Amino acid sequence: MSNDFATAEERARLAAADLLAAANDVMRVRSVRWDDARDEVDAALVSRRWTGYAPSGMRRLDDARDDQAFADRALAEIRSIVASRGAPAAGESDGTVATDAAVIGRLDVLATECERRAVRLRS
Repeated sequence: MSNDFATAEERARLAAADLLAAANDVMRVRSVRWDDARDEVDAALVSRRWTGYAPSGMRRLDDARDDQAFADRALAEIRSIVASRGAPAAGESDGTVATDAAVIGRLDVLATECERRAVRLRS
């Protein structure tokens, strides 16, 4: 079950890191101002916000902050799960399999939710 745990942990970490990167990118795009524009790309982003209709694919800044906070909480929970799993329980091998399955299930839930949020941010 150790290999399954490592796989679930890696997937959850990568999904949370991807969500954090997507949220940071949306926040950067949504918060750039004319004074902050350093190149043509930044200027085009600001211009698009001012001249376009409701920009498709851009979410509100508050939603990106919520997703960033969720990613931070998910990473903290993953670290907590890994730390608690590193401390072996005193002699219960039967409960370990059930506990491993529950922990792997929780990591899968975190990964799925982070992936879903990252896709929604980018769409």
